[in-house]
Amino acid sequence: MDGIESVKFVFGEEAAVVNADNKDFIVVSDLHIGAEQKLIEKGIKIYDAEKLMAERIIKISEDFNTKNLIILGDVKESIFYPDKSEQLRLKRFFYFLKDFKIQIVTGNHDAHLRELIDDVDIRDELIIDKFAFLHGHKMPSPTAMLSNYILAGHNHIMVTLEDENKGVYTQKAWLVARLNSRYAKDKYSTFNKSLKLVVFPAFNNLISGIPINEKKEKLSLFMEKLFNYKNAELYSINGVFLGSPSKIGIGKGNKKSNTFKTV
Repeated sequence: MDGIESVKFVFGEEAAVVNADNKDFIVVSDLHIGAEQKLIEKGIKIYDAEKLMAERIIKISEDFNTKNLIILGDVKESIFYPDKSEQLRLKRFFYFLKDFKIQIVTGNHDAHLRELIDDVDIRDELIIDKFAFLHGHKMPSPTAMLSNYILAGHNHIMVTLEDENKGVYTQKAWLVARLNSRYAKDKYSTFNKSLKLVVFPAFNNLISGIPINEKKEKLSLFMEKLFNYKNAELYSINGVFLGSPSKIGIGKGNKKSNTFKTV
């Protein structure tokens, strides 16, 4: 299953379609349903955020003819038990997607999720074919390390870019990193030396992050230096290859490719 057709970034969306076990799966991460409540309390009018996310997933489903959905954790915003308004938003979101077969791997915001939603497969890590799906706040299992790809979220990948006019802007991005085998040997007795990590941007448009090419501290999955993110590949939401975190940024003379490069 390893190859150009294995993982497709959906053009213009923080979503991918993965072909595993002869099935297509829509994969998204970091919905943070209920995050808009903090903005609403500040007087910012936001309506139906969970419905809009569900509608985007339905559109992707229609485009790719699949109703298999995998969510890579942080489904809800509250770390602990959600208040009634967030519970309602969660129920509305899953009602809109009631015709989907949904699988969720839990994130650090997903305590009590099993108590709140029904008829959804929820687990800590999911292995399908040569793919491991996890949130990203914990180290991968030994089984996940035998996969061709680990797909994770959690880090809300973003990047800061500078254009030819010295204009600076920040945008969401995809990150694809290769395994650092030297460090993997210290943690795992066996692993796939060709393993790639694909880190998802947050699907929720209200959720941002700290640009990876500005971030000094290491990302959660990279704390043990398991994957080499400094020399990873960054892609825009529109599929443009941007470069690596160590080579792009303010004053580094960014040269963006104008071609779509898949993983």
